[in-house]
Amino acid sequence: MPCDRIRKKYKMKHKQLVIGILVTFWLAWAVPNASGAPSLIMHELALALPAWQQANSNGFGDPLAGEVSALEAFNGYLYAGIHSDAHDALIYRSPDGVTWTAVIAPGFGISHDIAPRAILDFIVFNNKLYTSTGRGGDPGQIYRTLYGAWDTWAPMVIYGFGDQDNVDITALGVYNGVIYAGVTNSVTGAQIWSSPTGDNNTWTQMVAPELADSSITGFAEFDGGLYAAVQSETGAPAQIWYSYGGDWTVSDSFGDSSTLSTGGMAVFGGYLYVGAGNTTVGAQLWRTDDGATWGPVISPAFEAPNNQKVEAVFVYQNQLYVSVKNAVTGLEVWRSANGSLWEKAHQDDGGFGDSHNTGTNWGNAVADFGCALYVGTLNVTDGGELWRMRQSCLYLPLIRR
Repeated sequence: MPCDRIRKKYKMKHKQLVIGILVTFWLAWAVPNASGAPSLIMHELALALPAWQQANSNGFGDPLAGEVSALEAFNGYLYAGIHSDAHDALIYRSPDGVTWTAVIAPGFGISHDIAPRAILDFIVFNNKLYTSTGRGGDPGQIYRTLYGAWDTWAPMVIYGFGDQDNVDITALGVYNGVIYAGVTNSVTGAQIWSSPTGDNNTWTQMVAPELADSSITGFAEFDGGLYAAVQSETGAPAQIWYSYGGDWTVSDSFGDSSTLSTGGMAVFGGYLYVGAGNTTVGAQLWRTDDGATWGPVISPAFEAPNNQKVEAVFVYQNQLYVSVKNAVTGLEVWRSANGSLWEKAHQDDGGFGDSHNTGTNWGNAVADFGCALYVGTLNVTDGGELWRMRQSCLYLPLIRR
């Protein structure tokens, strides 16, 4: 019958249209590999750049609190630590990422002469939340909590591991059931301490290379070992240290005497990535697939001369994100689905629309919480800010070549 012929003709055209759309998507996302055969790379559900929104009041209500210096998700809350040159350190937490409550007294309520000015890092170890302190010139400290609420924080290290010159505990890591702490000694440089439990009086200093006036900016587990990014303030080239549970040794690093500073570290797609800063060309991102041979990943400074250093390096929803320090137009956030092709992950020129948001505390002030990526900023003009990029919790899996 005529109607049946019309329905069949319509179904055929509909089928052809669907096939055409599928072929179009295949061609759009297929890229040739080394042999010339097409292969797929990851892509997002939404093609438009994401929107960012501020998730705190500046300095959590105190404009003198110039930095949101550490972030961590723990037991259904997001925790944020601050650094203030004028007041003692504070920790806030939120169940939804926007409503915040202080969970410690300023400086943990200890006497002012050794009260910390900054929360420098968080980490979860053995179902407890740990935090480290510094930047006051006094001995660094480590506290932990089982519940995170007020008056549940107990000191595990109170006096710089017994050395008043251990002034900053800059980074925390976990490897093979052991907690690690990167420590800055104002006399000798970077140190690494570890504990199998995190308890009082269980921390021991590990044998590590010597690098004057140096700090550890991040840890990452890779290829069966624990790696640390190390920078020096005296003009010595940046280094990468690694350990398989014993002494620490220096990996062949970047081979450029102008690469002095380091940032955070992350593992993505079979590579270990580390952020860096070069006094000649600006921000850099390096990676290795064997822990020994490193190669650059981005064009220097993403071709922006004011981009000084890659600070945070973070994996979020199967993409690699980096934050870039920029003291002129404000920090930038970039992302990549494969580590090679990069796009700016925000619509503004920098600083989330405020050029006073100049950077982040290495990789310590980035967190994934509630289907959103959070970034804490340094803003000494208006107070540290916290920004989030909300995404759907549903995303496509990584399809590698």
